[in-house]
This record gives sequence, C-alpha cells and structure tokens, in this order.
Amino acid sequence: MTQSIRQSVMQASREWIADFNRGDTQACIGRYFPEAKMQVSPFGRFDGLEAIAQFWLGFAESKPGELVYRNVEIKVLNDKQAILSANWSMNIASGFISKELWTLAHDGQWYLEEDDFSVLTQLEAPLAKEQRTALVLVDLQNDYFQGGRFELESPIGSTLKAKSLLSHFRAKQLPVIHIQHIFEDENAPFFAPNTTGIEIESSVSPIEGEPVIVKHQIDSFIDTALEQTLVELGINKLIIVGAMAQACVQTICRSAVNKGYQCEVIEDGIAAPSLEYGEHSFSGAQIVAANLLSLTFGGAQIKTSQAWLIENS
Repeated sequence: MTQSIRQSVMQASREWIADFNRGDTQACIGRYFPEAKMQVSPFGRFDGLEAIAQFWLGFAESKPGELVYRNVEIKVLNDKQAILSANWSMNIASGFISKELWTLAHDGQWYLEEDDFSVLTQLEAPLAKEQRTALVLVDLQNDYFQGGRFELESPIGSTLKAKSLLSHFRAKQLPVIHIQHIFEDENAPFFAPNTTGIEIESSVSPIEGEPVIVKHQIDSFIDTALEQTLVELGINKLIIVGAMAQACVQTICRSAVNKGYQCEVIEDGIAAPSLEYGEHSFSGAQIVAANLLSLTFGGAQIKTSQAWLIENS
C-alpha cells in the first residue's frame, strides 16, 4: 500500500510540474483544495484557493519555466495523505520545498492541502544554460602531492588537466566549487586539521567568490553546504575533477546522480594512488579506469578534458 501511495503522489507531483512548465497556471491552481494553505518564504502566507491563485497568477507574469524537483522524498502518513519534500530550480528562481501535503480526495485525485516552500534565489532574467553547470574540484590538497602524507600516482598531470578546465570556467565567469576534506581527528593519517596538508594545491587554489565546501567524510554532501550552494546557484550539472577516484570522486558522483543532477567526470582530471588488495596490485591508472567504468553504470558521463573543452568552447 505504501509503495502505491508513493507512486500516486509522485505522479500527481509530476503532473503539477508538467502543467507549470507548459504555462498552464490554472491547472496548477486547480490542484489545491479550496481551503488549502500555502507558506512561501520570504513572501508570506496565503490561506485559501483565492489567495493562492493570486500568488501564482502574479508569479506567472515573470514567465517562469523549466521547473525541476531534485532529491525528492515522500513520506506516507496514511492511506490518504503523504508529505513531499525536495529541492527545486527553474529558469528564474530556486529553493527548497519543506512540505507539500498531498491528500486523496473523494474524486480519487490527489490535491495539495498544504504547501510550504522557500525561494532562496530569484532572478530578473532567466539564467543562461552554461551558468547552470558548475566545475567541482574535489580534494586537490597538498597531502596528495609530492611530500604529502598520502601521495597519489602522478597527481600533477591530472591537476594540470583540472587547471585547464578551471581556467575556462574562470574566463567565462562560470560557477566553480572547491571541495576540501579535513578529518576531524587530529591523528588522521592525512588531511589532519591544522596541517599544511589540508591546503588546496596552489595551482588550483580558490579565488575570491569561489565557494569552498569543507567536508569531514568521504561524501561531499553529508553535513556540508554543498547542496545548499547548488540550489542557490541553480546548478543542473556538475563537471567533476580531483581525487581520489575510488573514494571521494566515486561518492560525490553517485550522490549527485541519485539526487537528480547530471554528472560529467573528466577522466584525465582524476587521480588515485597505487593500491593492493589481497594478492592483487593496482596502479593508480588502473584504479582510475576501474572507477570510471563503474561510474558509467551509475549514470555519469565520462569525457577527456580536451573533448569537453572542444564541445564547450
């Protein structure tokens, strides 16, 4: 029963999104109960269908579209009610949905009884497509380079490729996000707090205005500001470079795809250490190749830096 309710609510939500993207504001309004309540931060509270309709009709004048929900969660309350939460973005705004309370009516259709969402970013003009793609540099920190506590195999070569993309993004004034791993344990084998090993390598170090997301775990989304940053910037696609292939690169890609983001990994911009497992020894290049192959089954696209730059020049 729970699964069928989730599917029904998801379908109702998708129909609402489709109506919104077609510009059918009246159909969207018709999905609310007459006594529905809507809370929109920072715009206020709207009680009843008439007030809700006035909000959406006014908002429609700004020509919104391209609405997408990501990281959708549906919690079933009973056989007639479920709560949906998500991140959302569109051509002129983005934010969080805290609570959509969907209720099954007597006509067999699901309607919104409560709608609580926040607008984090609102633009006067639609965001250009290329501005919705962010370069994400994962853990390019001193401990992975010569003299560091956990030196990788040939990190300079992959970092040069990462730098070529970084130069492109900066020249085009496109979004750039740096990920910095700092373990909380002072006795960590590498990336220990208050050491030079945690500093981002100088050739790709952040400049003013580029967010630096500090994480304490392998997954860049856990207990960090990464998702908030992506929502605020209206990002749809991540271009991934960095290290290590088998750990933080693999994990950020899996998490991003699962949350609904497109993900492209730059194969010659990724590094790994040489490793042993039982009787087997693997070079860093083999570790990179195996993990890129794995990611092709996980929804990511793999490209060389040269191919990416040619496609996006």
